[in-house]
Amino acid sequence: MKILALITEYNPFHNGHIYHIEKAKALTEPDVTIAIMSGNFTQRGEIAITDKFTRTKAALKHVDLVAELPLLNAVSSADDFARGGVHIADKLQATDLVFGSESGSIDSLINAADESAPLEDSPEFNHLLKQGYSYPRAISALADSTLLSSPNDTLGIAYINALKESDSLIRPGTIKRIGNNYSDASLSSTEFSSATSLRAALFQSDTEQARKFMPESLINQMMDSHLASNEDFYETLKTVILTRSTAELKNIYMMTEGLEHRLKDKILSADSYDAFLSAVKTKRYTWTRLSRLMIAILLNITNDVMKQHMLTDSVRILGMTKNGQQHLKSIGNVNIITNVNKKNRDLVSQEVTATEVYNTFTGGQKNDFNTPVIIVP
Repeated sequence: MKILALITEYNPFHNGHIYHIEKAKALTEPDVTIAIMSGNFTQRGEIAITDKFTRTKAALKHVDLVAELPLLNAVSSADDFARGGVHIADKLQATDLVFGSESGSIDSLINAADESAPLEDSPEFNHLLKQGYSYPRAISALADSTLLSSPNDTLGIAYINALKESDSLIRPGTIKRIGNNYSDASLSSTEFSSATSLRAALFQSDTEQARKFMPESLINQMMDSHLASNEDFYETLKTVILTRSTAELKNIYMMTEGLEHRLKDKILSADSYDAFLSAVKTKRYTWTRLSRLMIAILLNITNDVMKQHMLTDSVRILGMTKNGQQHLKSIGNVNIITNVNKKNRDLVSQEVTATEVYNTFTGGQKNDFNTPVIIVP
C-alpha cells in the first residue's frame, strides 16, 4: 500500500498546490494522500490569512487526510519544520514524501543534503547561528551548492536530512515548481502564482485577478470573512515588548545577540508592523527570521519551551475523506486525535492556545472544541 505525504501550509490554498498534489500522485500512484499542514501560524512567521479549518476543507477536495503540524515545528526554522512534518508522516505510515523544489531533481537534492548534513556539527556553523544567521543562510555560507540558496530547495534538503536523521523508510521525491518565485509579491503572468503574491492581491481586494489562481469557492468564502495579517496583532505585540523586561525577552526562542534591546528601541517609534520590522531588519536579520521571532514573542515561545518540546505519538487530524478515515483505522500505536476535549487537550495545548489567540485578532469563532473533525465523502 502506498501512502503519499505532503508537508504544507496552504496559505492560502491555490492552483499551484493542486498542481503539486496531482503531480505527486502521478509520481507515486498512492492509495492514500495526506497533507501535513501548519495551523494558524506559519513558518514564514505570519498569521495564516484564513483559519486552519477553512484551509482544511479546501484541501480535502484533493487529499484524503489533513493532519496539523505541531505549532512549535510550524513556526520554527527549516530543520525543525521538516522534523515535525517527517515525524507525523512516519506516524501516519507514509511511504512517500513529495515536495516542490526549484531544481526539480531529487538526486541533486540528496547530494546537497549529504554535503550539508556534516556542516551542522561544525564549530563554524554553530558560530554563524549564534551570530544570528538563519539555518539556510548558515549552511549556504559554508557549503558549495547553489541549491542551498533557493527556499524550496533548501526546505527539500531539510526534509531529506530529517528522513535520514530519523532512519525513516519514507522515499523522498520532488516536483519542480513552476510559476513566479516563492517570495514574489506580484501575481504571475503564467499559469500559477505564489501564495505570497495571492495574499498581497487579496489584501488589496484584487479578487478578480486572484480568481485566476485559486478555487472560486475558497475565494468567495475568504472574502466573506476577515483576512488576517500580522498587522492585526501589532498593538498586542507592542504592548508585550514594552511590558516585558529585556531579561524576559532574551529568553524568547530565536532571540540572539542583544536583539531584545533593538526591539525595545525601535518599537517606540513604529506605528505599524511593517514599519517596525523595516526598522529592525538588517542584513543579518532577515524579514522572515524576524517575523518568526515576533510570533515567538506573541505566543511566549521561550528557549525552555523549545528545549522541552518532544515529538509524540499523538497526531491531530483536522479533516478526512472516507478513504482517509479507513486508513486511520488501520494505524496502530498512534494516538489519533480527531476531536479535542478536556481529556486530550493537554496533548495539543499549544495548537489549541494558538487558535484561541488567532481568533482574538481575527474575530473568528471556530476553535478546536466547537469545530469537529471535517469529514467529506
